[in-house]
Amino acid sequence: MQNPMQSFYSGPYRYLAIVFIVVVGVGGYFYPVIGLAVLALMALAVVTNFRSRRYFCSTLCPNGRALSVAATPLSKGGKLPAALTEPGTRRLLCGFMVFCMINMLIRFGGNGLATVGRVFWAIYLIAVGTSFVVGVLYKPRSWCAFCPMGTLQDTIADATKKAKA
Repeated sequence: MQNPMQSFYSGPYRYLAIVFIVVVGVGGYFYPVIGLAVLALMALAVVTNFRSRRYFCSTLCPNGRALSVAATPLSKGGKLPAALTEPGTRRLLCGFMVFCMINMLIRFGGNGLATVGRVFWAIYLIAVGTSFVVGVLYKPRSWCAFCPMGTLQDTIADATKKAKA
Protein backbone atom coordinates (compact mmCIF):
# COMPACT_ATOMS: atom_id res chain seq x y z
CA MET A 1 0.00 0.00 0.00
CA GLN A 2 1.34 3.43 -0.96
CA ASN A 3 2.11 5.91 1.80
CA PRO A 4 -0.50 8.73 1.55
CA MET A 5 2.17 11.40 2.13
CA GLN A 6 4.24 9.95 -0.71
CA SER A 7 1.27 10.34 -3.08
CA PHE A 8 0.85 13.91 -1.81
CA TYR A 9 4.32 14.81 -3.05
CA SER A 10 4.54 12.60 -6.12
CA GLY A 11 0.94 11.92 -7.13
CA PRO A 12 -0.57 13.21 -10.37
CA TYR A 13 -2.64 15.87 -8.60
CA ARG A 14 0.42 17.90 -7.67
CA TYR A 15 0.44 19.40 -11.17
CA LEU A 16 -3.20 20.42 -10.75
CA ALA A 17 -2.02 22.54 -7.84
CA ILE A 18 0.26 24.48 -10.17
CA VAL A 19 -2.61 24.87 -12.63
CA PHE A 20 -4.83 26.18 -9.81
CA ILE A 21 -2.21 28.73 -8.75
CA VAL A 22 -1.66 29.91 -12.33
CA VAL A 23 -5.41 30.13 -13.03
CA VAL A 24 -6.04 32.13 -9.86
CA GLY A 25 -2.88 34.22 -10.19
CA VAL A 26 -3.19 35.12 -13.86
CA GLY A 27 -6.93 34.70 -14.31
CA GLY A 28 -7.68 36.74 -11.20
CA TYR A 29 -6.00 39.73 -12.79
CA PHE A 30 -8.39 39.66 -15.74
CA TYR A 31 -11.43 38.21 -13.95
CA PRO A 32 -11.21 39.28 -10.29
CA VAL A 33 -14.16 37.11 -9.26
CA ILE A 34 -11.78 34.13 -9.62
CA GLY A 35 -10.20 35.38 -6.39
CA LEU A 36 -13.26 34.05 -4.57
CA ALA A 37 -11.70 30.60 -5.04
CA VAL A 38 -9.20 31.69 -2.38
CA LEU A 39 -12.06 32.40 0.02
CA ALA A 40 -13.39 28.91 -0.74
CA LEU A 41 -9.93 27.45 0.04
CA MET A 42 -9.86 29.30 3.35
CA ALA A 43 -13.31 28.01 4.26
CA LEU A 44 -12.30 24.48 3.25
CA ALA A 45 -9.21 24.71 5.47
CA VAL A 46 -11.31 25.69 8.48
CA VAL A 47 -14.00 23.07 7.88
CA THR A 48 -11.60 20.18 7.25
CA ASN A 49 -9.66 21.09 10.38
CA PHE A 50 -12.53 19.62 12.40
CA ARG A 51 -11.80 16.26 10.76
CA SER A 52 -8.14 16.31 11.75
CA ARG A 53 -5.62 18.97 12.70
CA ARG A 54 -4.08 20.47 9.55
CA TYR A 55 -5.87 17.95 7.35
CA PHE A 56 -6.14 20.61 4.65
CA CYS A 57 -2.39 21.27 4.76
CA SER A 58 -1.42 17.64 4.35
CA THR A 59 -3.95 16.64 1.72
CA LEU A 60 -5.58 19.57 -0.10
CA CYS A 61 -3.44 22.72 -0.01
CA PRO A 62 -2.41 23.65 -3.54
CA ASN A 63 0.48 25.80 -2.30
CA GLY A 64 2.19 22.93 -0.50
CA ARG A 65 1.83 20.66 -3.49
CA ALA A 66 3.07 23.30 -5.91
CA LEU A 67 6.05 24.13 -3.69
CA SER A 68 7.05 20.49 -3.58
CA VAL A 69 7.16 20.52 -7.40
CA ALA A 70 8.37 24.01 -8.33
CA ALA A 71 10.71 24.98 -5.49
CA THR A 72 12.48 21.65 -4.99
CA PRO A 73 14.92 21.96 -7.92
CA LEU A 74 15.82 25.53 -6.91
CA SER A 75 15.87 25.14 -3.14
CA LYS A 76 19.06 25.89 -1.26
CA GLY A 77 17.95 23.54 1.54
CA GLY A 78 18.82 25.96 4.33
CA LYS A 79 17.47 25.76 7.85
CA LEU A 80 14.46 27.98 8.52
CA PRO A 81 15.12 30.54 11.30
CA ALA A 82 13.61 29.23 14.53
CA ALA A 83 11.89 32.57 15.19
CA LEU A 84 9.57 31.98 12.24
CA THR A 85 8.16 28.82 13.80
CA GLU A 86 7.50 30.34 17.22
CA PRO A 87 3.76 30.42 17.98
CA GLY A 88 3.85 34.17 18.72
CA THR A 89 5.52 34.97 15.40
CA ARG A 90 3.12 32.70 13.52
CA ARG A 91 0.08 34.30 15.16
CA LEU A 92 1.46 37.78 14.52
CA LEU A 93 1.85 36.98 10.80
CA CYS A 94 -1.62 35.43 10.68
CA GLY A 95 -3.10 38.46 12.45
CA PHE A 96 -1.30 40.82 10.10
CA MET A 97 -2.63 38.99 7.03
CA VAL A 98 -6.16 39.03 8.46
CA PHE A 99 -5.78 42.74 9.28
CA CYS A 100 -4.65 43.46 5.70
CA MET A 101 -7.52 41.43 4.29
CA ILE A 102 -10.14 43.18 6.45
CA ASN A 103 -8.60 46.58 5.73
CA MET A 104 -8.68 45.95 1.99
CA LEU A 105 -12.24 44.62 2.16
CA ILE A 106 -13.40 47.71 4.03
CA ARG A 107 -11.56 50.08 1.69
CA PHE A 108 -12.34 48.36 -1.61
CA GLY A 109 -14.96 45.68 -0.97
CA GLY A 110 -18.12 47.67 -1.36
CA ASN A 111 -18.42 47.27 -5.10
CA GLY A 112 -19.57 43.68 -5.50
CA LEU A 113 -18.10 40.21 -5.76
CA ALA A 114 -15.43 41.18 -8.28
CA THR A 115 -13.91 43.65 -5.83
CA VAL A 116 -14.03 41.14 -2.99
CA GLY A 117 -12.43 38.58 -5.31
CA ARG A 118 -9.68 41.09 -6.15
CA VAL A 119 -8.86 41.47 -2.44
CA PHE A 120 -8.51 37.71 -1.93
CA TRP A 121 -6.57 37.44 -5.19
CA ALA A 122 -4.08 40.07 -3.98
CA ILE A 123 -3.59 38.39 -0.60
CA TYR A 124 -3.12 35.04 -2.35
CA LEU A 125 -0.46 36.44 -4.70
CA ILE A 126 1.45 37.81 -1.73
CA ALA A 127 1.27 34.43 0.04
CA VAL A 128 2.26 32.44 -3.06
CA GLY A 129 5.15 34.79 -3.85
CA THR A 130 6.41 34.73 -0.28
CA SER A 131 6.09 30.96 -0.04
CA PHE A 132 8.10 30.46 -3.22
CA VAL A 133 10.89 32.80 -2.10
CA VAL A 134 11.03 31.08 1.30
CA GLY A 135 10.97 27.69 -0.45
CA VAL A 136 13.98 28.63 -2.57
CA LEU A 137 15.95 30.18 0.29
CA TYR A 138 15.24 27.36 2.71
CA LYS A 139 13.50 24.02 2.14
CA PRO A 140 10.69 23.83 -0.43
CA ARG A 141 7.86 23.59 2.09
CA SER A 142 9.33 25.90 4.74
CA TRP A 143 6.39 28.28 4.27
CA CYS A 144 4.11 25.57 5.65
CA ALA A 145 5.81 25.92 9.05
CA PHE A 146 4.44 29.45 9.49
CA CYS A 147 1.65 29.71 6.92
CA PRO A 148 -1.21 31.89 8.21
CA MET A 149 -3.84 29.28 7.25
CA GLY A 150 -1.95 26.56 9.10
CA THR A 151 -1.64 28.87 12.09
CA LEU A 152 -5.37 29.57 11.99
CA GLN A 153 -6.05 25.83 11.86
CA ASP A 154 -3.75 25.22 14.83
CA THR A 155 -5.42 28.02 16.78
CA ILE A 156 -8.89 26.61 16.08
CA ALA A 157 -7.76 23.10 17.04
CA ASP A 158 -6.26 24.39 20.32
CA ALA A 159 -9.41 26.36 21.13
CA THR A 160 -11.63 23.37 20.34
CA LYS A 161 -9.46 21.14 22.52
CA LYS A 162 -9.67 23.61 25.42
CA ALA A 163 -13.44 23.93 25.02
CA LYS A 164 -13.88 20.15 25.22
CA ALA A 165 -11.70 19.91 28.36
